[in-house]
Amino acid sequence: MRVWLFEQKWTGVGKAFAITMLSAFIVTAIISCGNNKSVLVTEIKVSPPNRRIGTASKAGDFYIQGQSQHVKGDSQAAIAAYTQAINLNPNYAEAYNSRGLAYLDVGNKQGAIADYNEAIRINPNFAEPYNNRGNARASNGDSNNAIADYTEAIRINPNYAEAYNNRGNARSAMKDINGAIDDFDQAILLDSKYTIAYNNRGNARAANGDPQAAIADYNEAIRLNPNFAPAYNNRGNARAANNDKQGAKADLQRAATIFERENNKELYQEVMNNLKELGQ
Repeated sequence: MRVWLFEQKWTGVGKAFAITMLSAFIVTAIISCGNNKSVLVTEIKVSPPNRRIGTASKAGDFYIQGQSQHVKGDSQAAIAAYTQAINLNPNYAEAYNSRGLAYLDVGNKQGAIADYNEAIRINPNFAEPYNNRGNARASNGDSNNAIADYTEAIRINPNYAEAYNNRGNARSAMKDINGAIDDFDQAILLDSKYTIAYNNRGNARAANGDPQAAIADYNEAIRLNPNFAPAYNNRGNARAANNDKQGAKADLQRAATIFERENNKELYQEVMNNLKELGQ
């Protein structure tokens, strides 16, 4: 069983803001896709904490403090600060949304969804909590409601590339590969440097039986980020499907080297399993 790595937008457990200080944090889920029951390791990107202050106030001070703690990776301290902000201003939609992200980071999905619900109740035209609630629902395997949330986020903000990417991943989970490709196309149209969306579209194209088009997407993801290990793994799998065993082996070895350097033991082992399967 060959492992394919999906990079969505929900960043997750113990890896807060791993790309840049303002990047999203990542959580990993495993789903099945395709006739060969390949496993897709999905990293669903979420929006980073909103850094708008709104008005100068004590609640705003606690909100900024929460963001500072969140960026440092101290989600529990961030939760405490956001809670202080909410206690002082019960209508602080941004604080609910940001606390939801912190709850998700520590694995409290129910708490995260409750906070996104409250942010949406306070401000129904706030696109981010719809996207983020979609991520939490997707992580629970509730792809239908996740898609509904991403669709609402897109309705509010038609230029929300991450929401298109996330809906594409949810559609992939529902085996709607053509719909997923359409969403990844739109995400890339909105952000031509969206590495994760290229990787995800490559996975969808591979699942659709088009390894050549998949390889082209992985090539672009790697061009944009030469240290993006999932794209090397996925390109290796696509090359193997295209009977390029030597190219596949080189890509998988490169992916393993990067994951080992990042001390990502789980994904390193998955890639090593791919290499072992390739040698059979």
